Amino acid sequence: MRAWTPHECVAIHSYTLLSEEFVSTSHIPTYEAFLHMADLGPTYRWQKRFLQYLQLGCSNRRWILKSPDHVYGLDKLLTVFPDAVVIQTHRNPVQVVRSQFQLTKVLEGLFGRPGEQYQLGMREARKIGEILDHITQFRDAHPDVAGEFIDVKYSELVSDPLAVVRRIYARLDIRLTDAAAQRMQRLALSRSRYERRGASPTSADPGLDCSAETHRFEGYCSRFGIPCQHSELM
Repeated sequence: MRAWTPHECVAIHSYTLLSEEFVSTSHIPTYEAFLHMADLGPTYRWQKRFLQYLQLGCSNRRWILKSPDHVYGLDKLLTVFPDAVVIQTHRNPVQVVRSQFQLTKVLEGLFGRPGEQYQLGMREARKIGEILDHITQFRDAHPDVAGEFIDVKYSELVSDPLAVVRRIYARLDIRLTDAAAQRMQRLALSRSRYERRGASPTSADPGLDCSAETHRFEGYCSRFGIPCQHSELM
């Protein structure tokens, strides 16, 4: 994390004390329950002011806001930013649970006392399930904003990132210059494929019932055409 590199929106939200950043760094169930019942309107109004300040002197720039946790406030986000387009990346949710488990384990180790590995795995599986249910229910309940969503499969993004970028640019009616495309291609070629780097099976395994977790996500996987193999958790 550096001053001139991208950051997730939760860092801005933290100034309002309504942020998933706190949920990620410390296990406080009462705060998490409070946050998911709270009105996030003030949070997004604060974020708009925050971005307006950052944008002083460069008013023609387009903002790219990024955080999985926007799913909890999509109605407020689209009210405060009515011209927003939502890019939803779809990835094998069983694999996401494993990735989130590893991240949360590191964060809780830095900021608090990490709990039992199995309990952490259960919490992360529940959280991913809630996120997927939340955004799916929102999309079902708001067919009027269906055109504001762009669905991207993670596998396509990894295998041919520039093709995905071209599709997004076309949907947003933005011209992708040759220079920008070349820079993106160089960046994509320089990135790792998230290979395992000596992680031990113990530290990487949430210790969950893989078959049960696969069943939990079947509806989402079927709807968006995402593979949901449980082998990635083993």
